Amino acid sequence: MFPISLRNLATLLALLLLVLLAGGCSAPVRVTWQTETEMNTAGFNLYRGLSPDGPFDVKVNETLIPPSADPLTGQSYSYVDRTAQSGVTYYYQLQEVERDGRLNTHGPISVRTGMDWRRAAVLIALAGAVLALWWRGGRLRARPKSDT
Repeated sequence: MFPISLRNLATLLALLLLVLLAGGCSAPVRVTWQTETEMNTAGFNLYRGLSPDGPFDVKVNETLIPPSADPLTGQSYSYVDRTAQSGVTYYYQLQEVERDGRLNTHGPISVRTGMDWRRAAVLIALAGAVLALWWRGGRLRARPKSDT
């Protein structure tokens, strides 16, 4: 095992903190909708944009969201956008894909993302650890060595 100084440990933690912050903090968004009937519905796509006027160029779902098993009653839906970043206002547009290929769009709705308190607490704790280790490591290095 190699010795690591408190300053080096603080530097490693600081780099980890920068990577986490530079990569952006995700803020999953749950989009919900409800249908009354789905007589000709093949499924749904959910698109995201940064303006209420579009473009809605980010397709959130990878595959078509399947329709209700009973087309006469519809269903409540919920889809989580795990690629959303914190601190951004997003606009979502729902696209209904019909079996004959026609498309019906609904929305947009807007969502302002925030940071989850648990994620914020982790980042604050990590930043506090960096500062404490950096300060402690500097104080240990600055002490004169005694001859005993």
